[in-house]
Amino acid sequence: MGCAAAVNAAVMLHNQILQKKLEIFRSLYPNCHFLYADYWNAYLTIKMNLKKYQFEEAFKPCCGAVGGPLNFNLHSPCGSPGTVKCNDPSKFISWDGIHLTEAMNRKVTDLFLNQGFCQPSFSELVKSKSGM
Repeated sequence: MGCAAAVNAAVMLHNQILQKKLEIFRSLYPNCHFLYADYWNAYLTIKMNLKKYQFEEAFKPCCGAVGGPLNFNLHSPCGSPGTVKCNDPSKFISWDGIHLTEAMNRKVTDLFLNQGFCQPSFSELVKSKSGM
């Protein structure tokens, strides 16, 4: 997908270790609820299915430096002279190469709340807290 393989591998390893630690905490503290929001897989799901989630641009930011493969220059952030803004931020995943667009945050939130990208799911958490 054009991403840094070493960074992706480190993220996946971190998430595996984190989930194992959460299981330890869940067994040590059975009366507590530990929620794991799988941001990595939510983000990846959207990135791999742009059309399904109504995005057109997976890499370039909506607002950024003109040119280069990613329209990003750390020394020329969004709003600096020479930067440009897209017409429709809802079609972009990234706002400025660092922050996500409102549309992307909305889609990730939906995956967390309604599509099973949290363990336990939010509905299970609400049921357990309300005694249902």
